[in-house]
Amino acid sequence: MIEVGMKKHILFVDDEPNVLAGLRRSLRTQRAEWQMAFCDGARDALELIDQTHFDAVVTDMRMPGMDGGELLNRLAEKHPDTVRIVLSGHSDQETIMRSVGPAHQYLNKPCEVDVLKRVLARAFSCVSCWAVKRSSR
Repeated sequence: MIEVGMKKHILFVDDEPNVLAGLRRSLRTQRAEWQMAFCDGARDALELIDQTHFDAVVTDMRMPGMDGGELLNRLAEKHPDTVRIVLSGHSDQETIMRSVGPAHQYLNKPCEVDVLKRVLARAFSCVSCWAVKRSSR
């Protein structure tokens, strides 16, 4: 269960080093609220997720080896309470349809950092409400 007031742990996954560097730089003001990790591939991300709890994963779709769709599907199976967000520059219909089931949100690149912050904040508030309702049963 996600506790209100605790730092959220977020993993960003993208095979482009410049994208990860840009996210790291743009989101550094969130360090008081978020513990962030950055991973350059889906396979490495899965290994990290198995070792560390993440409240949210933000992933690109097109990556070599395992793509973002497969990563999201595995996350949905193994870690269903993790918020799953796509941040991708590839918005063809097939790519979007592959992410519809396992993703909570699909954002197009480029994405304003304020939009990403709002989407994550909204997702965390929804997850927190859901967790409270579930624990009060």
